Formats: sequence, C-alpha cells, structure tokens
Amino acid sequence: MIQIAHVDRLELAAVTGGPSDGHRRLGAESWSGWVAGLAGAALAVILLFARPDLALPRGLDPGPGATVRLLLTVILGLSAGRWVLLRARGRRMRRWLSEPHLARAVEDLTDDLSLRYGGDERWELIRNPEPIEVPWREEERGGGTGAPCGGSIAAYFRATPARRLVITGGPGAGKSVLALRLAAELLQERQPCDGQGPRDGQGPRDGRGPRDGQGPRDGRGPVPVIVPLASWDPREGLYPWIARHIAAEYARACTPVTGAPPVAVALVLLRTRRILPILDGFDEIPADVRKRAMRRLREGTKGGFPFVLTSRQDEYREHAPEQNVFARSEITLCPLADSAVAAYLNPGGRPMSRWTEVLSRLEGAVDGTPEDRLRSVLQVPLMANLAREAFSEEDTDPRELLVPGAFVDTAAIERRLYDAYLDAIYSPSHEERTGWDPPTARAWAGFLAARMKADNLENLAWWRLDEHVPRHVRALALVPAFTLSVALMVRLDLGSWGRPADIGLSLWQAYAIVCALALLHTALSAADEELRPPQQIVRPTGTRLREAVRGRRGRTLAVFIAACLAAGWATTVSTSSGLWLWAMTAITWVTVRWCGRRLLLVADDPFLARSPGALLRSDRRATIVLGWLHTAGPPVLTVLCAAPLLLLGIWFAARTGDAYAVSSADESAVGFLVDVLTASPFIIAIALLNGAWSYRDRLVPLTLVLPLIMLPLYAVTPAAQGAVTTGDWAFTVLATLVCWLLHGTAVSAWGRFQVARLYLAATGSLPLRLMAFLKDAHQRGVLRQSGGAYSFRHIELRDRLARAVAAETRRDVRRQFRGRQLTSGALALTLIAGSYAVTLEGAAQAALVTGPVRSLPAACSLLDGEHIAELTGGTDTSPSTTPTSVLSRWEPGCVMAEQPSFPRTVRIEAGTRVFEPFFDLSAVTLASRQFASWRNSAFRFGLVTETDSRSLEGFGDEAHLHTGRHLVDDAGRQVLLAAVVEVRKDNVVITVRYTEEHADRERVTEVAQALARTALRKAGLAPAAPGTPAPQASPG
Repeated sequence: MIQIAHVDRLELAAVTGGPSDGHRRLGAESWSGWVAGLAGAALAVILLFARPDLALPRGLDPGPGATVRLLLTVILGLSAGRWVLLRARGRRMRRWLSEPHLARAVEDLTDDLSLRYGGDERWELIRNPEPIEVPWREEERGGGTGAPCGGSIAAYFRATPARRLVITGGPGAGKSVLALRLAAELLQERQPCDGQGPRDGQGPRDGRGPRDGQGPRDGRGPVPVIVPLASWDPREGLYPWIARHIAAEYARACTPVTGAPPVAVALVLLRTRRILPILDGFDEIPADVRKRAMRRLREGTKGGFPFVLTSRQDEYREHAPEQNVFARSEITLCPLADSAVAAYLNPGGRPMSRWTEVLSRLEGAVDGTPEDRLRSVLQVPLMANLAREAFSEEDTDPRELLVPGAFVDTAAIERRLYDAYLDAIYSPSHEERTGWDPPTARAWAGFLAARMKADNLENLAWWRLDEHVPRHVRALALVPAFTLSVALMVRLDLGSWGRPADIGLSLWQAYAIVCALALLHTALSAADEELRPPQQIVRPTGTRLREAVRGRRGRTLAVFIAACLAAGWATTVSTSSGLWLWAMTAITWVTVRWCGRRLLLVADDPFLARSPGALLRSDRRATIVLGWLHTAGPPVLTVLCAAPLLLLGIWFAARTGDAYAVSSADESAVGFLVDVLTASPFIIAIALLNGAWSYRDRLVPLTLVLPLIMLPLYAVTPAAQGAVTTGDWAFTVLATLVCWLLHGTAVSAWGRFQVARLYLAATGSLPLRLMAFLKDAHQRGVLRQSGGAYSFRHIELRDRLARAVAAETRRDVRRQFRGRQLTSGALALTLIAGSYAVTLEGAAQAALVTGPVRSLPAACSLLDGEHIAELTGGTDTSPSTTPTSVLSRWEPGCVMAEQPSFPRTVRIEAGTRVFEPFFDLSAVTLASRQFASWRNSAFRFGLVTETDSRSLEGFGDEAHLHTGRHLVDDAGRQVLLAAVVEVRKDNVVITVRYTEEHADRERVTEVAQALARTALRKAGLAPAAPGTPAPQASPG
C-alpha cells in the first residue's frame, strides 16, 4: 500500500522538442541512406550466388568475387563511418549540454540583449521631452481591481507568487513599452555591481532546472527575451517556436561551442528556466486561431514555467482560462491622468501655448461632448504623442479637434490624429528635401505596412524583402551564373557522346538544358530556399583558430589532415593519375572552404549592427570577397572528394587480380564504373530517387559544379588523351569560381535585396533608392531603428498605413498552385537524371574518333609559289613524278624541282600524315609516340653520310631537324646535301626536305625551316609570323 498525504502538483507534460531539434532525425529523414545500403548489399548477394557475366567492354573485369568483396567493403565502410559520425555528434551534444557551456550561452545572450534593448529607440520616444509614467492596477483574483500604482515593474514581477504575469491594456496604452522596461530592468539586475561577480547563467551542477518559479540558482534570475507573438502559428508547440525565434535572432549567443545547434541550445535554456519569455502581442495573433494559441500557451507553461504576456484587454478576456488551470498575475494599464496629459502636451504650463485653450476645455468635460471624446483619446499615450507631433507646426491648430459635429466618436478623432501626423511628416517640405512626391512617399510606406501586416511581422528586415517578390523573378538572379557556366562548356566543346549524342545533342547543349531545368526547379520549387543571413568578414585571429580546432581531438585531426595533404601532393608529383590529382584538388578545396568559413566569415548579428546601411555594406563586402565559398555544399564536396578515390580503389582491386592489365588507372576505373551502371540500371534508379529526395534543396548548386566533373571524366577517356591542355584546366577552374561567385551573390542577403529593390521599383511599389527612403522615414519618425532592422513606430501606425493600401497590393505574391509538390519532385528527379546523363552517360563515354585535325590540304598547296620560284630561279616547277631518293623509306606527297637541260640542282619535297586512333590509343597519343620513335632515324629519309639529328624549338608541339647527304636517283647518282624538318602538331606530322647542290649545311637548314614555317601556316596549324623572310636563291 502506498499512502499519499499531500499532492502539491501532478505534472503530465509532453516535451515537444529536445536537443535534437533542428537536426535530421535518424530513421525519419535518413531512411533513403539505409535503402541505398540495402540495395548495394542485395546486389552483392546477387553477384555472389548468381555470378552473372557482366558485359564490361572496357576490359576491366574484377570478377563477381572481387566485386562482391568490394561492394561489401564499401557498405561496411560507409556504415562504420556513419556510426562514427553519430557517436561524434553525440559527444558534441553532451559537450555543449555541459554546465559551463550553457552558462556561457546565457552570458552571451545577456550581453546581446543588453545592447539591443539599451539601444531601442522607444526609450527616446518615451523620454522626449519628459517621460510619461503610465500607471497600472492589479486585477484581483476575485474579479475586482486594485488602485492604480506605479514604480518598478521588475520589483512587482519578482513579488508575484509564480512569476507569471499578464499585462493588458487598450490600443496604444504602452504594453510593449512596459514589457521593454521590464526586460531592461531585469537585465540591469543581472549585471555584477563590481564586475567580479559570478558569471551569468551559472545554474545547478546537476543540469536540472530550478524549482517552481525560480530562476537559475545564481541569484540573478533568468534572462528576459521579448518574443513577438504575431508570427506564431499555434499548430507548432510554444517552446520549440520560441527556441527557433531566439536561435534566429541571437545565433551567436546560442552557439556556445562550434557545431552546437542553436535551436537545441535555446530550447534547453528555456526548459531549464534560464530564459524568461516575454510574449508580446497576444491580440496580434489571427482571431480564428487565438483559442488554439491560448490552449498551447497553457499546455506549454505547465509545471510553473514563468512567462510574461501582453495583450489588449478584450482579446485576452475572450480566451483567458480560469485561475485554477492557468495560474498568473494580471495587471491592466490605466489611462493617463489629466495632469500627465497637460504636462506632456504643454510642458511648463505656458499660457500662450496652442494647447492651452484645448487643455482648459478638457477640464470637467461632460460626457458625450467633443471635449469628453478628445479627453478619452488623449489619455492613451500613443494618441497623446501623435497629437503633440501632428500639431507642432505653426499652421496647425489643435482646436479643430473640438469642433462640434466634426467627430462623432473617438475612432474618428484617432483617425484624424493619424492623418494629421502623417500629413505633418509627409508635408511639401518632404519633396523639397528628398525629391519624392509626398503622396507617393506615403503610398510607399503604406505598401511596407501592408506587407508587414499581412505576414504578421514586427521588424522590417531588408534581407527578407525578396519574400515579396515572385519566385520566378527571384530565379532570374541565377541566370548570369548559369549563362557563364554554359559559355564555359561551349568554350571547352567536349563533343557529342553517349545519351546526349543519341538524341542529336552535344554535351554543351545537353548541359544548357540541365541548367534550364535548374532554373525552372528554382522558380517552381515547393519549399522556400534557405535564406542566408547577412555575413561579415573577420580577421583570422589566433582565438578563432583555437576555437576552430578546440580540444585534443580537434588539434589531432588538424595535424592529421595537414599531413595527409602534404603526403598526397607529394605523391601527386610522382604519379600520372588524373583521378588522384582530382581527389587532392577537391580535398584541398574542402579544406580551404572550411578554413575560410570558420576563420574569415561569420553571420552578422542584425540587431547588434550600427545601422541597416552598415549591415548591408558588411554583407556586400563579404559576398564579393568570399561569396564563392557558399555554392558547393557538403553533398557536392563529398562526391568530388570520394568519387575519384573510390574509382582508384576499384582499379587497384582489379589490378591485384590481373597483374597484366595495361590500361591506365583513370581510363580503367571510369570505364568500369560506366559499364557497371549501364549493366545494372536499377542501381541508377535507386541512386536518382535517393539523391532527388535527400538533396532536392541543393540541386541548383550541384548543377554549377558539373563542369568540374565533366572535364575530368572526359579527360581520362582515350579520345581526349592529349586534347585537354593545361590552359583548359586553368580556364575551367577560374570560370567555375566566377560562376560560384555569381551564384553566391544571387543567394546572399545583399544580392536578394538588390533583386527585391529592382523588382519593387519596376512595379512602382517602392523607390529605387530604397535605403535612402527607409533612412528618411526613420528620421521623420515613421520608422524606428533596432540595430540593422527597421520597424514602424507603433503597430497602430502600421495598421493605419496598411488600411490605405489597395486590396490588390496587399495580396500575397507567394501563391501556391495545385500540384506544386508533384511538379517540384518531378523536376528534381529530372534534374538528377540530366546531371547523370551529361557526366557518366555523356562526358565519360567519349570514344576513339579522329583526332583534333581530321584532314589537311594537298601537300603541294602547303608550299608558297613565290618561294619556289625564288629558289629555282623561276624555271618550270611543276610537280615531279621522278622517284625521290635511293634508300629512302619516306615518300613525299609533293616534289618540286628545277627542270633545265643540265642535271637538277634544287629539289623541294613535302609530305603530310594525319594519324587516326588505334585500339585504345588516341590519335594525338599515337602521333606523339610515333614521332618520338623517329627522333634519330635520319636513315629513314635516305641520309647516309654526314648525318646529324636534333630537336627544334618553336615548331608545333615538337620538331626534329635531320641533315646529311643522300643519293638522288639521277644520272651519275649524285650525293647531295639535304635538310629535313619534321614537325608534329596534335595528330598531324608535316615533313619538308630541301636538297641543293653546292650548298653548305647552314644554307639547306635555313631554307628547310623557312619552308616548314610556311607549310604550318598554310595548314592552319600556326599563326602568320609577321616579317618572316622568304627563302632566297643561292647566289651560285
């Protein structure tokens, strides 16, 4: 038997969030990885038992046994890697959940909030010229009301039984200002008096929160955070939503250690009662969901969680639960006293003030009279402030507010005060100062107000203005990046291969279609893209470096990576594998990207910025300098690093089983991958579905990385051997970085703002000089500044401006159409399939065809007629059919000689040869190898005596010069001196032999080189050399 003497409280609460919030849940969103692993295991089993004959035309066949072992090794390796990563993430989670790190988060959050709340411009509005003390009264539990009181709101809050406070009042009564005052006072109490007090947020050592209604056990209470409720969707739990809001607003404070998830940190701080949520504006939640919102609020704060809630009185009373199920203290803001109104409107009680007569008539006003209605309106702090601003000019008179019959009720007076205030702000002097027409400027302000009201936004963040731009217009910002990327592929001209060739497309045309699909996917995507907040560049200090590699494990990993990079690049020098060079380049790029993002680039806190303009300039600088770091995300970088290493592992496995394999590693590995995928199409289907689902939000950056994948795949094929030059590689890398910079600019906060500014200016919604307009509105008092963002002076002013905007202007531009989810998924799948088609089924399928040069003109047309006439003395130089030379194995295509009655003394011969591919050798490779074998073969040209062979510079890719005497098949068998110049350019060899009787070696060498240059130029293989002298006839 268990006997319970007393039950103070029974809690049955469901935790709707936890440390894993903001991360992918294993089994919920990572199922596709397990499916892919099971598919690979199934393939391994099939190969093990069925042992099918795989059609691998590339000649690399490890066999079913080796393939099974390789697949199982890969699967086990990936599983082990996944387990290690999960354990590492668990260790990181336990690390940031430790008490010192949570205390550090509380400290940083306190500092950020103190700067933000201390710089809030509402303080200036309150204290200008004298502060308005708004009294409040406590709502008693029996239903009665207490006497008006004032003083410190923080002291009153600490005296409440459960530290659960509801602040109610009418429109403009000062609820938000009182909440701001409460937060500022509580933050001030947390600051150590002597600077040597305990650190903020030091809570209990056991990691549990304090007892009912108490803050952390450091004696200074929780950190107050004001959270506007206007953007809360009650379908989401209260505390997870608050955690997301705090993490978005104060990301730096919610990241106590590198890698800590800000949302999870904020949620833990809430659950352990280190944060006091001040929920501002319950009445701003849409009316149809307020009942659900109150139920969520009641459920989320079970267990005595402290909170502060502000709301208009009627909206709160309609849904307020009973005290026995929702314990709280309530206060209601009281109207201003007549003396407070008089002191505010007429400081010092000047007898000649324009408000003197009005204030005197308000004293003792009778119910129902204009004086009574105006008195009720001016008792609201907001209305008193508007009245003072609206009637501050010389040509205004507040007595118009007391004209009988002009205003039938208080609402009419309020509308007049709003209009008079706006008229005073946007007066004719406004046009003189800015050049903007006052009605137009007022309409622009109304457009912003309507948008903010429709989206329930409190702050006007310039980096989110693009949310009011149609998606297809936003997609246009990516056009420059894709256009340059397609131009890069046109410049490379990789030919037409594989699947694209089957439908009559070249690789660049197929890639252009893939880019068009990427743009279409961006325009029609069902999910909004992840918006990057403003960034800033910081100096890579030693502190940031130590933070990046904190701990023994981090330093060990850094040293290991540096050693691997050094060893990898040292190996690259002695290897000819393009895949290894690809892998090392990709790994180095990943390392540089990591260092750049960790050491040089951080997210700028908008609410700690000096001004919106300073925040915009900071993000612009970061975008222009380091914007290219954001394009290639982790999935793309993983593929770039792992793919070449995996392919080399395949080649090594096959090489172990076949010691006589002669194919290169690059060619064999790529060929094996292509053949296996071609023979097993279901693997392709699984991979496409997995990629399309898992990385559908990152497909656009992947498209811009494809040129860096297509060129290496093409370069390792036999058809490209010798055709891809160092200039091609350098140009591709440079152009790809520029494409990434253009993409990073398009998705950056600064780039998105430029798109929004141009679009809204083109539609007439806002001016082109938008920042200047917002700054002017701030100076005139329509907007107030909070760090790097603006907000309207008061929500009532925002709503008044919004009501004046046409209904069609308020319509949300982000319309959803039926079937968008299906369309987005289909486009993602098509985009993945297109990327596969242009890479493994395109660039990697390049076959052996003719070389870069497919044909040449006839050999005789490569000789210049004027040169021939000069050398032969103008005699008949028609081509000769006489055999060229005794013992010569080279047969020229053209022979030009003197034809006098005496024996010939000058002979000019030319020949060409265009190499074709042979088996696995490309045309260029075959020509290069054959040319190298001719280096010292002067006998091949019939040179039998006094022979000399050497290399020449400045002719094509490589050139040889042979000199010596050869036997001419004429009467007397003369032995004449000759020079032979043999030049290779790509897959073409051009040969020129010049023979002259009585000439010395220098003479025949000079003439032969001049003839060879002419032949190269006329064949289109060398540019025209200005000032090249023509060969001259021998003086003898």
